[in-house]
Amino acid sequence: MQPNLPTDYYLDNVLILFEHVESLYRDIIPKTDLEFLESFSGLTTDAKRLYIRLLNRSHVLFRLSKLNYAEIGSIPSAIQELESLDFLKINFALERADLIRLFNQSELLAFHPQKTVLKKIKRSELDVLLLESEADFFSQLQASDQFIQVSRKESYQLCQMLFFGNLSQSMTDFVLRDLGLNRYENYDINPQNRPYKNEVEIKQHWLLFQLGLILEAADSDDIDSLITCFEAVPVDVDSDRILYRHCERIKYRIARQLERLKHYALAVSYYSQCQLPPSRERRVRTLSQQGNIDQALQLCEHMIEQPLAEEESQFASDFSERLAKRHGREILRHSITPILPLKKSKSIDLVLEKQRSVERAVAEYFAEQDSENTCIYIENALFNGVLGLLIWEIIFLPVAGAFYNDFQHRPADFYAHDFLKKRQGVFDKLWSSLTSNADILQRVTNVWVTKHGLMNPLVNWPALNLPTIELALKRIEFSHWIAIFERLLQDLGNNRSGFPDLILFPAEQGYELIEVKGPGDTLQKNQKRWMTYFSQKGIPHSVARVSWNLDS
Repeated sequence: MQPNLPTDYYLDNVLILFEHVESLYRDIIPKTDLEFLESFSGLTTDAKRLYIRLLNRSHVLFRLSKLNYAEIGSIPSAIQELESLDFLKINFALERADLIRLFNQSELLAFHPQKTVLKKIKRSELDVLLLESEADFFSQLQASDQFIQVSRKESYQLCQMLFFGNLSQSMTDFVLRDLGLNRYENYDINPQNRPYKNEVEIKQHWLLFQLGLILEAADSDDIDSLITCFEAVPVDVDSDRILYRHCERIKYRIARQLERLKHYALAVSYYSQCQLPPSRERRVRTLSQQGNIDQALQLCEHMIEQPLAEEESQFASDFSERLAKRHGREILRHSITPILPLKKSKSIDLVLEKQRSVERAVAEYFAEQDSENTCIYIENALFNGVLGLLIWEIIFLPVAGAFYNDFQHRPADFYAHDFLKKRQGVFDKLWSSLTSNADILQRVTNVWVTKHGLMNPLVNWPALNLPTIELALKRIEFSHWIAIFERLLQDLGNNRSGFPDLILFPAEQGYELIEVKGPGDTLQKNQKRWMTYFSQKGIPHSVARVSWNLDS
């Protein structure tokens, strides 16, 4: 079923995008791209329609005879206007490969003198063979139609980058909003809190986009291209800017590829120039691959003493102990007693009738033990959801650089190491206002009612309901909620997963978090880290290990 959208929806959406970009960045946008926006605004409606139709296609070459858009009054007139203002090129000579791609197989064979012989060949093989055809064949193709090439597409892509903050999103986001499938919070975006401060930052981000394209197009073992791209990454970017993480990702991607290619010395050098996890972990692993065991152990010790993230200290402790034993080195003193000492979690062994869902089977088991028990399959939805509702206003604060456009379900720095730091004062005010579960419930309920259905990075609306939240806030101690919130906020990217599958509310009182493991399943690292933390904070939890009853 086709969505019910206005005829000009695609043009209207691009106009919104262009207006947003020009109003927000007019004073810092590169001159060429500003001229693009100004020239586009002067086009007739038909010319705008045709240009956007062609821009939103994946390629830039077209045949005039194949263009058919009912809403455009005169395509030839629109083409003439666009050509006169350098938005299109027409009647130019095409390369042989480009010509072939613009025709289907039957059309190509119709012009070829050996069509009888070639018609049984697969298209991919046919294209290669046709490249060696006589010049007359290509002359006939060239003369059979008029050809159009879209110009200035880079300016359009730069506008998309300024609007979305990336080039992986597309105009589809507009359609999803217009259809009511995605609903977003309202937040303020203005020149004072815009993501890009100056033209230099715009050009730096565009450069990173170009480097990404080069890496995708280059052979995976092209060392020269990898080195060239790494050296081109901007180094004068402040660590509190969103652009900083883009630089880090490109550098890490290159270093990781060098490691895969076993260029260990260069990989270690590049990893050492990356500041964010998991660069130090990869550096340790690469050093050990080189045989530099002492250097690897020294870096592990540094990671344990000054971890950038919790998983760093866990990795460094576990890996250094194995490495030291394997190579006869002294085990690091920190790795004998991890920073978060793990108490053995309570284990429950169950033999149950086989079902498709092992979690549902365990939930039913506890419900059958006492009809007053309530056992809910909630996984990551409960604690994430309550936190997301509780800090809703903080998530969508108009912090500088946090929002590019109106289609964000989270700020751009939500998973950044300094997300909490940038909003520390507001968080401190919130925590000081909470003294009991009743305070949490009141805030959460108000947000639930006023924001229900709006997108939030922590709230999975279909997996959560208000009665479950109310029950959880009656049973789970206030200090436990605060402890879980604190750990979540230490590293939202990693800690928002790994919660136990079930929450059990026994008939009498209290609660217990239950991680379910079916036959052959083991605890993952993030689950172990949560259970270590639960043990520290006295949060009741257990692991239900299930075997299926094979005799029934």
